[in-house]
Amino acid sequence: MANKWFSNSYSEAAGRFAIGCDLLRENNHHVEHERLLLDMKGPEDEPLAIDVAVIGSLESGKVLLSSSGIHGVEGYPGSAIQLSLLEDLAKQESFDSHAVIFVHTINPYGMAWWRRFNENNVDLNRNFLRGDQKYSGVPEGYHFVKEFLNPESPPPLRERWFKLKALKLILKHGFNNLKQWIAEGQYEHPKAIQFGGKNLQPGPTLLLEYLDEKLEGVSKIWAIDLHTGLGPSGHDTLLVSAGMNKTDFDKLEVMFPGHVESLDPNQGVGYEIVGDLHQGLEDRYSHIDWTSITQEFGTFKPVQVIRASRSENRWTQWGEYDTERDAKMHWSRLKMLRTFNPDDSVWQEKIISRGNIVFNSAVEDLLGAEGRI
Repeated sequence: MANKWFSNSYSEAAGRFAIGCDLLRENNHHVEHERLLLDMKGPEDEPLAIDVAVIGSLESGKVLLSSSGIHGVEGYPGSAIQLSLLEDLAKQESFDSHAVIFVHTINPYGMAWWRRFNENNVDLNRNFLRGDQKYSGVPEGYHFVKEFLNPESPPPLRERWFKLKALKLILKHGFNNLKQWIAEGQYEHPKAIQFGGKNLQPGPTLLLEYLDEKLEGVSKIWAIDLHTGLGPSGHDTLLVSAGMNKTDFDKLEVMFPGHVESLDPNQGVGYEIVGDLHQGLEDRYSHIDWTSITQEFGTFKPVQVIRASRSENRWTQWGEYDTERDAKMHWSRLKMLRTFNPDDSVWQEKIISRGNIVFNSAVEDLLGAEGRI
């Protein structure tokens, strides 16, 4: 059953990741496991860290990069996929034809405390700016949606006019425009959702410093960033940059028919993003040949997803509580967790299956004619 891969807490997931690395070593795989420690604790007083494992050979020049948890609570299903992959790899022969780098939970604070954002209310998937971008500005039509998204009051359990207000905005401005204005990322309102920060955050800084060393001799990377929330429940959409060339896009469509979409608000469930993980990595390591996808597993309808994010942030910013543990007990935090990590065995089976399929197909493509060793 797929539910065996799903952890109940950040600390459990991190512990199981370490055990998975040990299992690989016991089966003669070359494994380097490092904990990039942040100066923070979780609800069980556990140290918060980004766990990174390198399996195989970086000297091969070829890397499969799997990342999870950049949006905190989305780390639960992301971790589940990665734990299943670790066990699968442990059953196989060791390899030096390539390396697999697992980045387990880029936002451990969000995962531990049931948020999508980090300890500074920053959306880390809007924080990896390119060298030519600045931490300033808002989307073109953001002023139309700011007050709706960010009421300065605690959330009511039942908000009678939420759907009606959302419908009026959709009818007035169009769904695709709203999707873009809401989700693109903004850099002026620290207490609002989708805040990309005013500087590179501590977690991303640690990760990039780590990758600077590890990727120095790498020439080719196949990158998969695991997410949940957008699209039909259980269906995975493979989102790629709107700027991807047609040859590469067509190749992915052949590999994953019915799943590939551009990050274009007019082309499907996605939208253009400022400062997403892959955008930042490709800019920083421009000498590397990248194939990057965001594997996005659908959960609930867009209005439900926005409502959960909006309610949780209202509680965090404007609620009355004494400690972070008190804050985590609120209904909006549990709603956030279950919106992006549904307690549904059928959904869980689908994402574990598709997570493994896409990972294995990516490795085969990375190795090309060599085949998987």
